Amino acid sequence: MAAGLAAIAAAPLAGQQEPPIQSAAAVVSPAPWIDRVYDRITRFFNARVRAVDSYFAQHEPVEAEEESQLRVRLWLQREDGRLDFKPVVSTNLQMPNLERRLDLYVENITQNLLPGSDPVESDTPVRVGARGDLFRGGRWAVTRDLGVGFSHGVKFYAQVAGHYRWYWGHWEGVASQSVFWNRDDDLGGLSRLVLDRKLAPDWYLRLQSAARYTQDSGYWRTSQVVKVAWVLEEQRHYLLASAAVFGKSRLADEYRSEFTYRTRMWRPWMYAELTPYLSFRRDNGFASSPGVRVGLDLFFGGTPRL
Repeated sequence: MAAGLAAIAAAPLAGQQEPPIQSAAAVVSPAPWIDRVYDRITRFFNARVRAVDSYFAQHEPVEAEEESQLRVRLWLQREDGRLDFKPVVSTNLQMPNLERRLDLYVENITQNLLPGSDPVESDTPVRVGARGDLFRGGRWAVTRDLGVGFSHGVKFYAQVAGHYRWYWGHWEGVASQSVFWNRDDDLGGLSRLVLDRKLAPDWYLRLQSAARYTQDSGYWRTSQVVKVAWVLEEQRHYLLASAAVFGKSRLADEYRSEFTYRTRMWRPWMYAELTPYLSFRRDNGFASSPGVRVGLDLFFGGTPRL
């Protein structure tokens, strides 16, 4: 059930990859020019990934079970009379030979974000690292992550995280605690609790609570988020309502409510998103600040998801 909610809310647990749903290339109907563009970009990207991965092949090369994916998100946000535009490019690279031989991964998924963070403000540096289990048994897991990131220079990072999953009636929960270090934040930690429940066949509920501390900031940042998702049509469009409270040390710093409509448009690998929201921030005297965020989400290869 938690995996279904994660696919709806587009909010995977820290350190987890997004689950596949359906191959875009397999369901595209004829439309000459846009399909040619899609096909060329997808083929070129996957060919380059396979070429790099082949250098690490041993006597018995491993073939990737899925396509690599290039995801391009274009965000346009307007708030307090200010218009912001941000493109975000992320990848899901299928490199089984590299992972088998050197235990490495390559990704640019943002790590250790507070739940409910604004996607326009998040940074996604390319990261090369080695991730694995220090301990795994039953519902417990302790993982380690070491590597280097590339964003305005080379930055080393290290992380150890513990995870515990449990089930209680109709609820599924995950508690995690990570301790991390990088050149930007020095030493830090993220505590996170996620509770998921399926309310009805098409309704989902997610409760999230988290606290993040870094030596660079010198104080705790917290967030409490409630999300309710309604699947209007599977793999096509849905509605998502959320309410969040962000804190700084012991004080509430911002209240935010959002209402998102996300839909597949024109092609199976193309999604549009509209999010009107209302925020009340301490630095603005908790006066209401309405805003709207518009997004275009493009998936080249791999498995598009809501």
